[in-house]
Amino acid sequence: MSVTSRAIDSIRAMIRSGELAPGERLPPEQELADRLGVSRGSLREAVRALSQINVLDVRRGDGTYVTSLAPSELLSGLVFALELVQAKDLDEVVEVRQLLLPPAAALAAQRVTEDQLARMHEVLEHLERTTDPDEIVRLHEKFGALVFEATGNETLSSILRALQLRGENVRRAWLSAEPTRRDVALAHQRMLLEALQRGDSDMAQSISVVQVERRRRWIERLRTNTSAEPSVQGQPLP
Repeated sequence: MSVTSRAIDSIRAMIRSGELAPGERLPPEQELADRLGVSRGSLREAVRALSQINVLDVRRGDGTYVTSLAPSELLSGLVFALELVQAKDLDEVVEVRQLLLPPAAALAAQRVTEDQLARMHEVLEHLERTTDPDEIVRLHEKFGALVFEATGNETLSSILRALQLRGENVRRAWLSAEPTRRDVALAHQRMLLEALQRGDSDMAQSISVVQVERRRRWIERLRTNTSAEPSVQGQPLP
């Protein structure tokens, strides 16, 4: 193990033990380097590495602080990691979506607040009025982000948001592939919102299952040129 890696592990251990709490300032550089038994140069490399993954916040002229350690901060790097996933590995990303999105929708139905429902209504109202393709994609993403937020689980929400951003180009192509698809997508976002309003976890989960599955089958058709479309309770879903 390199000296820098050892310094990183030592700082992480200090955070895990509570010796360094979220928002707390690290000891002066020389003091911390002496304590960890490393050079100031190795400590700086360790601090730089931890700041890149949002564990530490280096404030010029003020020192280095532990971040809030909120999941949204710590998992932000997942977005960049997923951006590098190669096309041949997208099936695995889709599989993760299948595993996480439907249970998340069910959880959202149990925990959604009136304020979140109001914001979802507002997004769908904008979707009804706009014809701009980029705005349509952005609003669908915003609606999805609100559903993730409604789970009340910041870690889950952050992971789902990363998956959502990874699929942005696929979503844009999917919505643009057929003129009627946008109307169908909007209609069934309304269905999901109604399920959330009723607190109907089963229906919310069913809708989400087919949303993910339909997208998966569309990607598969691009490869195999088949034409099957999934449905739930007799109705097609985006």
